[in-house]
Amino acid sequence: MLNLGAGPPAERGSIRVLKGEVARVVGADIDPEVLRNPELDEAHVISSDHKLPFEDNTFDAVLSDWVLEHVSSPDQFMREVYRVLKKDGVFFFRTPNSWHYVAIIAKLTPEWFHDLVANWARGYPPGAHEPWPTYYRLNSRKAVYAAGEKAGFRQIELRMWEPEPRYLVFHFVPFLVGVGYERIVNRYRMFEGIRAGIFGRMVK
Repeated sequence: MLNLGAGPPAERGSIRVLKGEVARVVGADIDPEVLRNPELDEAHVISSDHKLPFEDNTFDAVLSDWVLEHVSSPDQFMREVYRVLKKDGVFFFRTPNSWHYVAIIAKLTPEWFHDLVANWARGYPPGAHEPWPTYYRLNSRKAVYAAGEKAGFRQIELRMWEPEPRYLVFHFVPFLVGVGYERIVNRYRMFEGIRAGIFGRMVK
């Protein structure tokens, strides 16, 4: 399995920690932090041309967890994922929905503001890795479907969900409002398009 965008170690309990659960976990990221990630059996730094350093048809599965929002060239990214997967290989991903209020606010604020408050708002401890640049070019159902179909994936499945409002833990009042919002949008299908996250599965 390729963990694409593996970066530094994940949070405790993360669903993406699969070392020991599959035959081999290979990690790749543009950030050299990936080389110090103990959750990987093998790690690679992606070069500036964004071409993955692997032969065609290498992996049974590719996983990208909270990565698509940082992709600057969606078509190239998806082509590379498709290229390194074996026939019938599967690409799994989780990414924020660009139509959710958090993503909309994030797109309207400058990068320096993200660096200043993002980790604090999420409750991360001092010294946590600064936020990576976000582009939100591959973060709507329409954009993901289009890029996947263009790359050649024969099966694309997307599911939307609204998790607990972690960005609002800095104060109990907005957090309670966020919890109410979460319950409403998860309950009614008419609000599916504005749920916070996208779970995706694509088959080559």
